[in-house]
Amino acid sequence: MSRYVRSLSIGQKLTLIVMLTSGVAMLLTSVCVIAYERFSFRTSLVNDLMTTAEIMGDNTSAALTFGDPTSAEETLRSLAAKPRIIAAAVYDKDNKLFGIYRQDGNADAGQLSLPAVEPDTQRFGANTLEVFHSIDLAGEKAGTIYIHSTLDEMRERLWRYALIMFWVILIATVIAFLLATRLKHVIADPIVHLAAVVGLVSRSENYSVRAVGAGDDEVGRLITGFNEMLNQIQTRDVALADARESLEGRVIERTSELRLEIAEREQAESALRSSEQRFSSAFEYASIGMALVSPEGRFMKVNRAFGLLLGFSQSELLSKTFQDITHPDDLQADLENASKLLSGDITSYEMEKRYLHEQGHDIWVTLGVSLVRNSAGQPVHFIAQVQDISKRKTAEEELARTHKQLLEASRLSGMAEVATNVLHNVGNVLNSVNVSATVAAECVLNSRMPNLVRVATLLREHQDSLGTYLSTEQGRHIPTYLEQLAREGKEQQQAAIQELELLRTNIDHIKKIVVMQQSYAKVSGLTELVNVHDLVEDSIRINEDDLSKHRIQLIRQFDTVAAALSVEKHKALQILVNLIRNAMQACDDLPADRRCITLSVAQIEDRIHISVSDNGSGIATENITRIFAHGFTTRKEGHGFGLHSSALAATDLGGSLRAHSDGPHQGATFTLELPLRSL
Repeated sequence: MSRYVRSLSIGQKLTLIVMLTSGVAMLLTSVCVIAYERFSFRTSLVNDLMTTAEIMGDNTSAALTFGDPTSAEETLRSLAAKPRIIAAAVYDKDNKLFGIYRQDGNADAGQLSLPAVEPDTQRFGANTLEVFHSIDLAGEKAGTIYIHSTLDEMRERLWRYALIMFWVILIATVIAFLLATRLKHVIADPIVHLAAVVGLVSRSENYSVRAVGAGDDEVGRLITGFNEMLNQIQTRDVALADARESLEGRVIERTSELRLEIAEREQAESALRSSEQRFSSAFEYASIGMALVSPEGRFMKVNRAFGLLLGFSQSELLSKTFQDITHPDDLQADLENASKLLSGDITSYEMEKRYLHEQGHDIWVTLGVSLVRNSAGQPVHFIAQVQDISKRKTAEEELARTHKQLLEASRLSGMAEVATNVLHNVGNVLNSVNVSATVAAECVLNSRMPNLVRVATLLREHQDSLGTYLSTEQGRHIPTYLEQLAREGKEQQQAAIQELELLRTNIDHIKKIVVMQQSYAKVSGLTELVNVHDLVEDSIRINEDDLSKHRIQLIRQFDTVAAALSVEKHKALQILVNLIRNAMQACDDLPADRRCITLSVAQIEDRIHISVSDNGSGIATENITRIFAHGFTTRKEGHGFGLHSSALAATDLGGSLRAHSDGPHQGATFTLELPLRSL
């Protein structure tokens, strides 16, 4: 049966489940109804017979009292109105039969034998109900009445109920079947569709097929999960196919390699037999120094190149240890590496060290050491390979000197740039001085003081008749003329004073620039504690004239800094002057009213960050990493040395120089990071 059920389709299973569920529910309901009805009918029947027995007992009590059985039987014959009562009897107080009733025409009643008197009770038989009831008269027992009833009415009633329930169950089952047939598609169709897709995928192994979604219920989520599983399987299948193709290629390749390895191994085995014979000669005549050294450090065997390198004969070296000929400053590192090699912490090591030549000078070498162990894992000897790197070391020292010279050249270049700016500013101020001196000279040259001398001469000539002369035509104009000369003289005096004051201011400006330049023009390498705000302001003053000429808006964003820079002042100034100049040049292509440079100062932990930002031409992404390279420039007139030298100077100061830009025409920010020292 279970095998048959498993073979049904899911729609048939759903229909069967619905039918069985509804059928069992209706059947249980029917059984409960019939059982209740049977219990209710039996209870009702008992009550009815007990009532009838009480009535018959009351009606026959008089007949029992007067010993009139005929009257009692007539009373009992009234039970004919109740077809289900087929027999009745009245017993006297001595339990002797007094009167009897049998239903006419009922064969069962005629064959019924009356039972002996029993106490008040009711007893059900297979299809009967018997009732005994005592007849009381004046508180005393006068007799007993017995009634025998059939249960045919109850059976007929129960059969009717059963028939009704049968039709109800049948009709409900048919309705349930029709509903299940109609509604099973809601669940069955998506599952059938999913099963069809599964079958298609299984047969064709085509994992690109997808099931159609069926809502957000469990079946819908099942289909969604199945599609996701197919996606993963398809992805893995593609990867597996690729891997299979790759694996096949690798198997073929590996097979070829194995064949080649086997051939090579055979050749190696053949060569190995002869290599041992050649080892001694190869060891001896190797172009680099080689030595076998005991775990204690004693030379066991050295080749010819090793002896020539150190100036010792082979026999002399065999009487020494490597500790004897190692420079004292390098011995400890060599011993530590040898100890790690012996303990198994490392398998080999390489280091640069100095040997002591037989003539007393040092020899720089690269030493490579490995350890040979026996089958028990015990150290047998070291194998040392030595290459002379004295020439390389000499070249490195020369390179270091060259680098130092380059840094010095960078410093001098920076100082030259600072000096150039200083001279440029001084030149501009001198132009102003020249203009002021020229204007003052013109005021003197254009003075009308000589006319005043002529008036004085006229007055001196007529001093004897001065009153008469002043009353003449010519004399009357002299007061007016003197008043005009006085007014013009005062105006010329004010102009001369103004130009002389401007001249004095410009000369003071020159003094300040020279003093500032002198404060930075000190010996290289002298580190000082410098107030960062003053340093930035000095860099602004050096570029002040160009900032004004280019009409650049300058924004200061200075945070409070509770520490001082510990730097070489002239190097730091060189960097900032160069960054401000580059920012000005980046803004050249902008309209004058849009040119803007922002100088920021911020303290982050124990470092100071000085940023110079502009809104000019910006830097392309591919040039961000190249901007500090020597000789790289994006300007036609540039030489590619300014930012390079600034980066070198920043590193030399213990800091760094970084650049950032969002791209062309997006401006750029250069940040100088320097160490701080508490004030």
